[in-house]
Amino acid sequence: MALTQQQRDERRREKQERLGEQDLRLKVTTTHASQLTDLMSWGEIEESGEALTLLIYNAHKLGRSKFPYFAAGAHLEIESDQHIKAERIEIRLMARRGTIQQLDEMGEWINIADRSGIVRVLIERAHALGPIQALTLLCLPPRHKFALSNSVARALDQWRMQREFRAPDIRLGADPDDKGLLLLANS
Repeated sequence: MALTQQQRDERRREKQERLGEQDLRLKVTTTHASQLTDLMSWGEIEESGEALTLLIYNAHKLGRSKFPYFAAGAHLEIESDQHIKAERIEIRLMARRGTIQQLDEMGEWINIADRSGIVRVLIERAHALGPIQALTLLCLPPRHKFALSNSVARALDQWRMQREFRAPDIRLGADPDDKGLLLLANS
C-alpha cells in the first residue's frame, strides 16, 4: 500500500530530525548567485545545495592555517545600505550537523559570524579561481577504498586466461559476445 503525502512528510521530518538537518536560508547578491550558477555549470552540478556542500567541505579541508589566505581576497560589500539589502537573493541549503559545524569553524577562522557571509566568500573565491581550478573545490570526497581480495583477484585472472585461450586475437575491450563475464559470474 502506498504512503499518503502526510505519511511521507512525517517520515521526511523524522529523518531530518534524526540526522540533525537544518534548512539554512542564505542571503546572497545577484552577482554571487550568478557566480554560483557558473560554478555549478563548470562542475556539472545540477543542485545549488550540492555545490554549496562541496564548497564547504573542500574549503574546510584547507584547514585553519590556509583558509584565511584563501578567503583574504574576497570583496564583500558593506551591508549598511538598505538598497543593497533589498537586492539580496535567498539560497536554501539543507545542511547536516557536520556541514554546519564546518561552516561555523570557517567563520571563526576569518572572524565572520554570519553564515551567509561565509558562503558569499566561498562562492566569490571559488569563482575567482576559474573553471579549471574551481573544480578542486567542487569534487566529491573519496567515499570508499576498494581492495580486491585474493580470491577475487584469482577469479579475475582465471577469467582473463580462459578468455585469452578462447579468443587470443580479440583485444580485451573488443569482445563481441562477452561470454567471459558469464564465466566469472558462474564460478
